[in-house]
Amino acid sequence: MSSNKICLNCGSSDLVSDRSLGGRMVCFKCGSSSFKNNSFSRIQNKKIIYLLIVLVILLIVVL
Repeated sequence: MSSNKICLNCGSSDLVSDRSLGGRMVCFKCGSSSFKNNSFSRIQNKKIIYLLIVLVILLIVVL
């Protein structure tokens, strides 16, 4: 399984090597063979959003 690629069709990172297609990687959930690299910026964006939510909640509690 490859953790640095995600399926363009369903967004899953569950990839398998299909032996009937000569080892070509396919998505385990939808069977698509279209992938893109999973960028770190997407993970960082989620962390920033969670940080902002926590800060807003703390601000509301303090005020």
